[in-house]
Amino acid sequence: MSNPSALQTAVQLATRDRDAAAQRLALARQGWIAAQVQLDQLESYAQETQSRWRTQSTRTSPEIMAHHYQFMERLTHATQLQSGVVAQQAATVKLMADRLRAAETRRESLRQLHATRESEQRRALDRREQKASDERAALQYRRLAGGLMGGG
Repeated sequence: MSNPSALQTAVQLATRDRDAAAQRLALARQGWIAAQVQLDQLESYAQETQSRWRTQSTRTSPEIMAHHYQFMERLTHATQLQSGVVAQQAATVKLMADRLRAAETRRESLRQLHATRESEQRRALDRREQKASDERAALQYRRLAGGLMGGG
């Protein structure tokens, strides 16, 4: 039978691994939320700029219109890049969640194995104690029975 303290240590290490995985998942979620907020801000800014432009576009020169269209192209490009960052962060969140589930499964397996081994050891000890008790009782019975026969 393996050393119970080794299993207990394995459970403790698996718990630490699980806790670290949970922390990495929390950080990944924070990164995803921050990226999404930034994307939302970019999209909101683009919409505001576009609506302001609609009200002013009739009073501007072709040169200013060209600058506006260039700016909007760059803003659209930045929004697309940020969408990629959001998707990458979402993939990281999924990966970290999968790793957390794997770490939790490993910890739970080790914990159950440890509990099973402890239970087996307790039952074996109980059987040994019961056997010793039975042997003492049988020995005492033989002494008493022998004393009654010999003294009667």
